[in-house]
Amino acid sequence: MNKALIIDDDAHIRRTLAYLLEARGLAALEASSGAGGLELFEREAPDVVLLDLKLPDRDGLEVLDRLHGRAPGACVVIITGHASVDTALAAVKKGAFDYLVKPFSAAQVEHVLNMAGRVRRLESEVQSLRSELSGVAGAGGLVTRDQAMRELLALARQVADSSAGVLLTGETGTGKGLLAREIHAWSPRAERPFITVDCAALKDSLLESELFGHARGAFTGAVRDHPGKLESADGGTAFLDEIGELPPELQAKLLRFLQSQELERLGENRVRRVDVRIIAATNRDLPELVREGRFRQDLYFRLNVVELRLPPLRERLADIVPLAEHYLAAFAKRHGRPVRGIDQEAMAALGRYAWPGNVRELVNVVERAVVLARGETLTIRDLPPGLIQAGNPPAGELPTLEELERAHIQRVLAHAANLEQAARTLGIDPATLWRKRKRYGLG
Repeated sequence: MNKALIIDDDAHIRRTLAYLLEARGLAALEASSGAGGLELFEREAPDVVLLDLKLPDRDGLEVLDRLHGRAPGACVVIITGHASVDTALAAVKKGAFDYLVKPFSAAQVEHVLNMAGRVRRLESEVQSLRSELSGVAGAGGLVTRDQAMRELLALARQVADSSAGVLLTGETGTGKGLLAREIHAWSPRAERPFITVDCAALKDSLLESELFGHARGAFTGAVRDHPGKLESADGGTAFLDEIGELPPELQAKLLRFLQSQELERLGENRVRRVDVRIIAATNRDLPELVREGRFRQDLYFRLNVVELRLPPLRERLADIVPLAEHYLAAFAKRHGRPVRGIDQEAMAALGRYAWPGNVRELVNVVERAVVLARGETLTIRDLPPGLIQAGNPPAGELPTLEELERAHIQRVLAHAANLEQAARTLGIDPATLWRKRKRYGLG
């Protein structure tokens, strides 16, 4: 911690606290009113605030609310008299870090500041670890220059603020699980559990227990009570991956849960109420499964309040380079390799490949290349031979430069919302694209 703000109308207390803070090497900012304190807080962004409950211009609890409104993670220590301890406790319930009762000793102030500093360091470490893990484990799937993908992420952020059901669709490897985690992280439920259930990984009987839990003795081997994933996600988010594989009997049970937010463990008659936000994902065509009678229509509508379709990588051509660069940096750090970049020939090979495995395949290719790299720059020799061969037709079938340009422009136009978006993806101005489109007879 570097700066602390004291908000108290008692000049003696301000001087005492300022002396103790400065002895710890902290810059002490002082305000004698709530309005002055809020102004200093806004301007200086202190690490900790020492706030008196009784101020001349407004109530301390009101100031606390405003501080948290401007910075939800603000570390605020309440200063109070013996007669106002109950109010101080109420302030702690509203988010204050701790409180000091007048008259307080230097040791008490020291203890509170030590605890506050420790919490701030832990929060910083957690944030750093989250960033590092997400950088390696897949946050690169959300690295994008593609306009359609940016619009999708903007919609996902908007949806995250609600508890509405979200259905993520798209091919395998497009990053549906990653987007589900991000929606949870952007939501008011971010500090609560995020639980994943792979609906395709377990047999029907095990999947029911996994979702809803079971009581002791419910079946052979059930030697103790076991809460299910939905119950474990109480207050948070449950991500149901491969929801199209859910068997019919569990579809009915899941529908009842979604309608009531109530469940019963297997072998138990007790009804348990939980608060869970459901995000489901599938690479299957759920409307087609509904038409075939293999997926309940009412469950489909309940899950599909908002559908977000993640485009395959072949529709995000502008993202291949930034994704590759992002993962190169992440895996070079993870594996301790001195790799710094990708040469033009290797990058061109990545751009020619169709990526049937989408972002997940790109991640694997880049990690392999980083591990096997012969120098500080990835070259085409570091890429899998199959990828190079798949991206290069036999010599007798090599297209001309004009044929390549026409095919590339046609692909981009097919997936762009308008001419301007296509021009941005191609890196040319709309007038140039208009002329090329006319030249190649592309409409």
